[in-house]
Formats: sequence, structure tokens, C-alpha cells
Amino acid sequence: MEGEFYLPSESRKILEEFHRACLDKKTADRIKAILLMADGFTYQQIEKILLLDERTLSRYKKTYHEKGVDGLVANNYQGRPFKLNEEQIIQLKKELDLRLYATAESICDYVHKTFGVKYTSQGMVQTLRRLGYRYKKTTIVPGKMDPEKQKKFIIRYKRHYKRLSEDKKLYFMDGSHPTYSSHAGYGWIASGKRFTIKSPEGRMRMNLMGAYDPKVGEIIVKEYETLNQESAIDFLSRLRTKNRGKKIYIICDNVRYQYAKAVREKAKELGIRIIYLPSYSPNLNLIERYWGFLKKNVLANRYYETFEQFREAIILFTKNKSKRLKRALIKYIPEKFHMLDPVLT
Repeated sequence: MEGEFYLPSESRKILEEFHRACLDKKTADRIKAILLMADGFTYQQIEKILLLDERTLSRYKKTYHEKGVDGLVANNYQGRPFKLNEEQIIQLKKELDLRLYATAESICDYVHKTFGVKYTSQGMVQTLRRLGYRYKKTTIVPGKMDPEKQKKFIIRYKRHYKRLSEDKKLYFMDGSHPTYSSHAGYGWIASGKRFTIKSPEGRMRMNLMGAYDPKVGEIIVKEYETLNQESAIDFLSRLRTKNRGKKIYIICDNVRYQYAKAVREKAKELGIRIIYLPSYSPNLNLIERYWGFLKKNVLANRYYETFEQFREAIILFTKNKSKRLKRALIKYIPEKFHMLDPVLT
């Protein structure tokens, strides 16, 4: 049955990579049919372009929905033995794990130069998928990240802070600077059409300091004119006032204004212990995910006519203490850490 067909950008890139490597006309037509459906073309239009009947197009669509790209491009390559022997396959996988190849053609060149074995691009794509490799986006990580220090922090956290008694409180703390502009996000949009969001002029921004308790989904946010050691001290004092009689632990980045001597001395005076994360470790600071949660719920795909409307929407969201939001936060930001793989050099 013909209807709207949504194709995520990542899936489109995978199909396009297959099409570039494809030498078989029938397989190429299957891929083009799916791409055309995703672009909003009707079956009647695709029939004229590819000279395929509606029944065939429906079958391609059903195959893609049920089996994905593997089912769509399945052909005689699937059952054939590898051209490379076991030792060569191990070496190829080591090469692919150490070095990034953007196209199947470049891997064909490597295999030919190294092993003297020729592959077509299509054959290489099929081989790579059989070996467990997929065409997908790379992940950006801080260049100076130290994986070993991150692992030690996680071990320390699980050992000392995972389970705290009732007289202790733990927060992840950090600042954020929401900028007054439109933030594009995802949404269900008709195939072949765009959904536009107006964007305001100017680059005004807010300066927020926040603390998040992942055990109960509690969030505390305060706006400041600027974020510096004075605002950090004020925020620590507010946390102490809110948690009288409790031992407070704060986990935060070691940015200059949070690591300032005056901040550390004030924390000691207030009975607050600060645990500084390893440098270049935003993935370990759980409140970073809260800022992303706020952006997704308040800023993505939204247009605010004035900066004051923009500001009010953010402040209103940060003051929401409903049980429903706390449950959503605990689900969206569990007490778990994302370990980033080290960059291979």
C-alpha cells in the first residue's frame, strides 16, 4: 500500500553508499526505489522513472521494512565464500579497526595492494557487512581525554557514592549558556517537504548554574549575570541551605571558576566535598544530559519572539518539580556513565 515513507538520514547515507558501490542494475533499482519513496515520489511517478510496476515497488518497500538494507540488497554475493583466507580477514579487520575508510572503493584498493585480491565495490560492501561492519557516522570525543582516568573515576563513584545514606546528598554540578536562537530538532514531516522554524536576530544568552541528583531526579537551577567564582560560591551556599544537616558531595568539572581557591575554601567551610572530574570528561557529568534534555523540551523546533519569552520558557521549565518530570529525568538520565572509546592513533 502506498503511503508516507520516513527514512532517517543515517539510513539514507547507508543506502547511498550501497548504491555508489552497486554494479548490479536490479539491486541499484531497489535502492533507488526506496530513496524515491522517501523523497515523496508516488508509485506512479517511480514507475515512469524506473520502469517498474506497482506490485514490485510494494514488494521492495515491504522487504526494506522487514529486513532492512540487508534484505533489500540480498543477491548471489551472500552465499559465496570469502575471497580472502582466514589470516587475511583477521588482518583486514585489524586495519579497519585502526584506520577509517570512508568508501568501499578505498578498502578495495587496500585489499588489492596488500593481498593482491580484486574486489568490486559492491562485493566489498557485502563482504564488510558479513564481517560485521556498517556504514555509519563517526563519534567526536575530546582530543585530550584520558580513558584510564575516566575508568578510575567510575570505579571510585560506584565504590563510594553509588549508595549513600539518608544523611548524605550528591549532586552533579555545571553551568550552561542557552543562546537566544532557534534550535533545529527532529519531527515527523511529510515526505518531500520541509518544516521551517523562524530564527530570531541577535546572540543574547543566559547564564545558568545547575545541580542534578540522579538518585531522585532532583534539579536545582539558578540564573546569574555571569558565571564566575562568586556565582559558584553563591550556588554552593544555596545547596547548603537546602540540605541542612546533610553531608553534601558535588561532582563537577575543574573549569577555572569552579576550581578557584576561594570556591574550594568556601566549600570546605560549608561542609561540602567537591569531587573534580578528570579533565575533558563531559560524558561523566550527568547534568550535561539535563542541559540536553532542557534543549530538547524547550528549545528544539521552537521560536520565541523575544528574548524575555525565551528566558521565561527556560526558567519555567527549570522550576518544574512535578513527580512526572522527576520520573522522566530518572529515565532519561540514569545513574550510569557513557564511556567514550579512546581515539586510535
